[in-house]
Amino acid sequence: MTQTNRRKLGFYEARGILARVGCELNADFHTLDSNQVSRVTMEADQYGYRKPRHANGSRGRYFYQFLQRAATRKVG
Repeated sequence: MTQTNRRKLGFYEARGILARVGCELNADFHTLDSNQVSRVTMEADQYGYRKPRHANGSRGRYFYQFLQRAATRKVG
């Protein structure tokens, strides 16, 4: 069953979140320091992000990958 109520994260919104967290585009999640990881998790809380049911990793890592995909998505 897919989640139909998940709102789409916009290109500029994703880049804004990454800037607030202090992450660069296409940076590996495992290179982030603990403060950045906790800020990513707080942003996931504010966004209302839930990781996939059969996820193999943390919610922060999945939200970070979600942000990276949204931030690099072609606009227009």
